[in-house]
Amino acid sequence: MLKDNTNLVFRLLNIWLAFVALLFISSYLPHWENMSLHAWLNEAFYFLLFLLAVTICTKESANKDIFFNLSLFLLADSLSFLNVFIGDGYLFGNNYTAYYILIYRRMVLFFFFNFAILYIVFKYLFSHLKMWKLYLLTLAVLLPAFLAQFYPYIQNAHFIFTLGDRLFPDLYRRALLIHALSFFFVLLYGYLLLKKDRLLGEYINALMAFFFVFLVIEMIEMLSKIYSFQVFSITQYIITINLFFLCIILFKKLYFLCSEYGRFYETLIRTKTTRGKIPIQRRRSETNALLIQILKLYIYQRRNYLLTLSLFTSVGFIYFQFPKFFTINVTALLCCSMVLFLFINALYKRRSKQKFTLP
Repeated sequence: MLKDNTNLVFRLLNIWLAFVALLFISSYLPHWENMSLHAWLNEAFYFLLFLLAVTICTKESANKDIFFNLSLFLLADSLSFLNVFIGDGYLFGNNYTAYYILIYRRMVLFFFFNFAILYIVFKYLFSHLKMWKLYLLTLAVLLPAFLAQFYPYIQNAHFIFTLGDRLFPDLYRRALLIHALSFFFVLLYGYLLLKKDRLLGEYINALMAFFFVFLVIEMIEMLSKIYSFQVFSITQYIITINLFFLCIILFKKLYFLCSEYGRFYETLIRTKTTRGKIPIQRRRSETNALLIQILKLYIYQRRNYLLTLSLFTSVGFIYFQFPKFFTINVTALLCCSMVLFLFINALYKRRSKQKFTLP
């Protein structure tokens, strides 16, 4: 079994390295001048995540549909680099085609991203429904809202050229409303998880935490485009950090599925086997709860130091007049981290009272 897992890792690594080599070669071809090294790095990250999501999808039994939806979004995002070769003076096509593909590609990404989020929430709410009913339910909620917002773009392809400088503010204003819908459902998921702590699958909660942070950063990016207050963006760096943590989540999920314990654990969730009075404990939750307690103790003991550091940081942002977008992004990231920490702490307090047994 260990040999099979090793072969799987090397197979994924070889495919990813081939994609990285393709990106490296492509970077020497005529392309948009504003493509930074960091943007190429994120494209490589997206493809690696796509490979992990697809592999998990082939091995997963209980939540194959969740990781299939995620893989669609990651594939669409990892192939986004093709757009930078389209336009006058570049590899092929013209500026009209470049703008046309750019706008509609972003609309596809908006749809896949929000669909992946809503599907998880509805599966948590209505786990008794069959897969095809969950897909219909998700489409019934997302599709009308999506069509209502983007109807002018869908109905007339030339609409994007009638907006002029208002193109991107208009596009992101419409996308912001769709993201706000998903953000509401993410909060609903968190509320229900805190109240019931019903198990959907291993690492699904971590995946939703990723979506929470990603949504917040995306919505701030959209607000900056709508109100034109961006001066210096660190969004790409925050996205890289977020993608790195998603990579860890997916890799741990894959490792979990390849283990004997993981397959047994997933079988319990899928079949809802009656366990009677046999206590089946969440060992990983128990370990995580201990880490949370250690971190809480450290924060409490260092509270004066951390408060002083926060105060000096805030004064530094004001005194050195850091760009507004930079300050907002850093503040949002810290707030998201604090919200997740408080939420995880409350969740593990609940689990400790239940002695970390499976519901």
